[in-house]
Amino acid sequence: MTLLCVPLVGRTVEEMKIDAAAAAAAGGDLVEIRLDYIEGFRPREDLPRLLHSCPLPVLVTYRPNWEGGRYDGDDATRFETLCLAMELGVDYVDIELKVADKFVDFLSGNKPDKCKLIVSSHNYESTPSCEELANLVARIQEVGADIVKVATTATDIIDVSRMFQVMVHCQVPMIGLVMSERGLMSRVLSPKFGGYLTFGILDATKTSASGQPTLEELLDVYNIRCIGPDTKVLGLIANPVKQSKSPILHNKCLQSVGYNAVYLPLLADDLARFLDTYSSPDFSGFSCSLPFKVDAVHCCHEHDAVAKSQ
Repeated sequence: MTLLCVPLVGRTVEEMKIDAAAAAAAGGDLVEIRLDYIEGFRPREDLPRLLHSCPLPVLVTYRPNWEGGRYDGDDATRFETLCLAMELGVDYVDIELKVADKFVDFLSGNKPDKCKLIVSSHNYESTPSCEELANLVARIQEVGADIVKVATTATDIIDVSRMFQVMVHCQVPMIGLVMSERGLMSRVLSPKFGGYLTFGILDATKTSASGQPTLEELLDVYNIRCIGPDTKVLGLIANPVKQSKSPILHNKCLQSVGYNAVYLPLLADDLARFLDTYSSPDFSGFSCSLPFKVDAVHCCHEHDAVAKSQ
């Protein structure tokens, strides 16, 4: 089962504790505590307060600014903080691939069995080729990751297909996400392609990366708990598409009749390329709106009498 992780990005310990309780109440499976967001963070004082009575399992991340985070200090201090988190019983710790070797050496074999090490790589500009992604996954596995995390950026919705191809062939637990609105599909369909977890935010003001849906959307609009390998993918192809209420309407209808499918908003740039990329039986039907209606006619192999008359 793909876990639903709620990132906590509060500026204070108290704000994070309140958000952790909200995440549990809303149906999250675990929280990611982003230590780099806490203003004036004091590891020895603040970590025990954060972890005491936390209602959900905890992933601790202390992201440096060179990997898209907010921490601007030295690695030694950061490593000591992550080790302290392990000693205090957290379930997961995230470390960046760039320094993973150093961190593993720093641990000196003292990682608690309970704690899983997530080794992550973030690309904020693009999504590499399938071969490059596969090589990246292999490098992450080699440094001793319990869980592989690769996050890239979609400049086109077809980029997501490459992440899906790598995820389904990965031999270890993997978190594969594609950032930006064009990458939303990667987050919602994580259970279909074997993702270890996906992120859902509490609300639009509490995002930790581009393109994250809310936990409420994942649970109530996309019914993510019911998405699996056999789930069919439907959707509205448009640009823009974010304003559409079609996913709310269609997913409720699909759920009401018990049809194993999910209907997504699909922000595309080229209809023909989209249809050519997502042509497998798993992607079984699409609606088409502006600016692609004329393009859709040209992409069709057959036209009925009504269409021909227009």
